[in-house]
Amino acid sequence: MKTISITWKNSQKALRASSTFLKVGTFVGLNLAGMGINAVHAAPHTHGEGKLQILQAGSEWQFVLQLPAADVLGFEYAPSTTSEKKRYEETQKVFQRFDDIFTLSNTCELLDTTLESPWEIADEHDEHDEHDEHDEHDEHDEHDEHDEHESEHEGHAHRNTHSDFRVAYLLSCQGPIKRIEMTGFPHWPSLQHINAIWVTNKGQGALEITPSQPTLLISS
Repeated sequence: MKTISITWKNSQKALRASSTFLKVGTFVGLNLAGMGINAVHAAPHTHGEGKLQILQAGSEWQFVLQLPAADVLGFEYAPSTTSEKKRYEETQKVFQRFDDIFTLSNTCELLDTTLESPWEIADEHDEHDEHDEHDEHDEHDEHDEHDEHESEHEGHAHRNTHSDFRVAYLLSCQGPIKRIEMTGFPHWPSLQHINAIWVTNKGQGALEITPSQPTLLISS
């Protein structure tokens, strides 16, 4: 798992909020007001289906978006080819641009972005070093063949592993958010719907949003 944290406004208020409940791991484990957020997070991984969880605390809001790697990347295993790694890097950049994914009804300031990616990608230098080590042991052909056989099995296992991208956005808003449009669907054509749950100062609710109906109306 690779985590990238980007702080857009280094204020003590933002850091204090992040250190309490505005964290990816903490927020998705909460069970607020009977909404069963923990149960939603633990639901089986399903291709074509994402999850969006929204939490308000005063003027601060957190959005947590979780999407299957298969829908985000088009594959569900650790990138190995140049094109796969490029796709992986481009995907991470998309997640870091809140305005490319959501459009809000009022003005908010993005304070912090925390992205959890399912794999760490080794750099080219490490890969070359690994190849050099193999070259130094060419005489152990039988041992290398055994390692290669095990590697094939590991690769096959990775290709059958369900993996997700998860990103949390912390925002400070001038007023309550009443309308949220999910404008990020074009980035992930195979994504069919997103199950949204929200808990605000004034209420809670749940709604399924889709590419054809991407708007979420909430009472806050």
